[in-house]
Amino acid sequence: MKRLAILALPLLVAMSMGYGVRLASFDVSPDGRSFAITWQTDFEEDVREYELLRRTPYSNDQFVRVQSFKAHGSGRPYAFRDDQVYKSAADQVDYRLEAVYSNGLREVIVTKSLNYTTTAVRRTWGSIKAMFQ
Repeated sequence: MKRLAILALPLLVAMSMGYGVRLASFDVSPDGRSFAITWQTDFEEDVREYELLRRTPYSNDQFVRVQSFKAHGSGRPYAFRDDQVYKSAADQVDYRLEAVYSNGLREVIVTKSLNYTTTAVRRTWGSIKAMFQ
């Protein structure tokens, strides 16, 4: 309970000082060998930048910063193509979007998980032989 109160404190301070973000959408979708990440806000108040973080089994289950984006106001879309993900069969990737406010406070806006499999078709020995007949 004490940990929850400590984690909620920066958010309460931010909200009371007129800071905040309200998302209209956040989407992560596989696109060939990469992932397309897009989002749009309905409301941005005193946001300096956004940070996109990624967690995979290969990052020791830690979120790692992928990219920073300067805030450009609500109603305008943000987009990023992440082609630096090592994919293997049946892995999971998690993306987290954080807002960094002008006073340095950070807020986790959303976290989204995506299970994926490689795009290669698994072939049996019989299907490989049939291709050469």
